[in-house]
Amino acid sequence: MKSAPSRSLREPAPAGVIDTIGTAFTILNHRPYLALMVVALDLLLWLGPRISVNEIGRAVNQMLSRPEFAGQSPAPVAMLSADFDAVVILASLIPSLVAALGPDNIALPYQPLVLQPMLAASIGVVFALFLASIGLGMSYWTILAYVVRGERLRRAQLFRSMLRNTLVMLAYLGLLALAAVGLSFLAGFTVFGATLLGLGDIVLVLFTIATTVLAILFYIGTFFVEDAIVLSGAGPFRAVIYSLGICRITFWPTMRFIAASLVVQLGLPLALRVFTQNAVAVPFALVSHSYVATGLVLASLLFYRERIVLVLRQGANAKREEESRR
Repeated sequence: MKSAPSRSLREPAPAGVIDTIGTAFTILNHRPYLALMVVALDLLLWLGPRISVNEIGRAVNQMLSRPEFAGQSPAPVAMLSADFDAVVILASLIPSLVAALGPDNIALPYQPLVLQPMLAASIGVVFALFLASIGLGMSYWTILAYVVRGERLRRAQLFRSMLRNTLVMLAYLGLLALAAVGLSFLAGFTVFGATLLGLGDIVLVLFTIATTVLAILFYIGTFFVEDAIVLSGAGPFRAVIYSLGICRITFWPTMRFIAASLVVQLGLPLALRVFTQNAVAVPFALVSHSYVATGLVLASLLFYRERIVLVLRQGANAKREEESRR
């Protein structure tokens, strides 16, 4: 009597973290043009005009200087706003060396033009740059997803996918913003009530610890949201469910992949910083970073593609078992 085939014979195990990253860079070596969008964005952030949002900081300072906000120091807001280049917002979903190190830490061949719009214009510019960043970022992710799936880049279909993925990401971020506002009100009332009871310091410490832990868990749980949107065509809620499913089913491989990605993402800009002190060497740093960063995004998509099958299969099996019980 023949024994049942083992799991390894029925379905191949997903590739490990190292093999996945190696495959991603093999794909990138055959299609180096995939990194061009990152290079172009970094060149814009490096050599393009700067947009100061100092007027927004000044308006916030004036609001904080009112009697109801007495005792608060608004100075740091103005300083932060004056040093912040709003164009960096474009790198919200695209890995950028200039954004990681800060435009002021990159050597320049000339003094860039600095624009200082008025308050209303500053708010409009920031909002427009935010929308543009989502569009650029999801276009970048969509193109890489097409390559990972092995599909041809047909212009009309690619544009529809970019538009759809951009709208889904905007919906996802909008839901996050609503949740953040609700949690902020809840936290504020909790701390206020604890202060009235004389427990403000204890509650504040516990709140800080809880916020840090929740932020880490949120980062891990939603690590593959972009992958789910562009590869699975998932909506905001289902993208989170898929991301959480991968973390739950393949927890330790996911932890290893996230850890490896973080080490490279945080360490590479610091390693390339020596090349950003001279304007002649900056292009080498930008190209090197764009190559490695794009390879990591491809690796993330490959990692998700191989493991989402396990999530969907487990869901189908659970549904089948539930139906058989009825």
